[in-house]
Amino acid sequence: MTVSTQEAAAALDDVARVHHRSAVLRGYEHGAPHFLLWGVIWLVGYGGTYLYPAAANPLWLVLDVLGIGGSYLFVRAAPRSASPADSARGARFGALALAIAGFIAATYYVLRPHSALQFAAFPPLLMAFAYTAIGVWRGVRWAAIGITLAVLTVTGYAFLPAYFIAWMAVCGSASLLLTGLWMRRA
Repeated sequence: MTVSTQEAAAALDDVARVHHRSAVLRGYEHGAPHFLLWGVIWLVGYGGTYLYPAAANPLWLVLDVLGIGGSYLFVRAAPRSASPADSARGARFGALALAIAGFIAATYYVLRPHSALQFAAFPPLLMAFAYTAIGVWRGVRWAAIGITLAVLTVTGYAFLPAYFIAWMAVCGSASLLLTGLWMRRA
């Protein structure tokens, strides 16, 4: 049986579509535990900040260390191939975590927020941007959480300043938790 050029091209296109779809679903599967972890961290962090504002700095320091450590463990536990790129995944994750922390610290230093609300709004907006950018290449669910998180953050900041921290505890953490569950269903 002879296969025409068009049939071969169509078969290769089908294989490429399946490969892309499986890569997107794998990305959702690997991202889900991170969203669930950080959803809990945001619930505890923003909730604790709302209830005990004086304890916010040490609370967030502990939660960020736990979150980064937990995310690192998720990265290390994810199935990997024998490729050199995969063997450096943990180191790349650590470098990314340091880069994000450095960027946030430098931005706070240069722009010097004048209120606790500005401090509280910046990390979710940064993550919203990151998720949306990832979504451009890695799947619509990433972009959906990025856009949702940005809209929720700006809405709470603009219209509910007295309750913004509580708003983020409920809406910010719920959006991350629901996204984690949505990605697990991929």
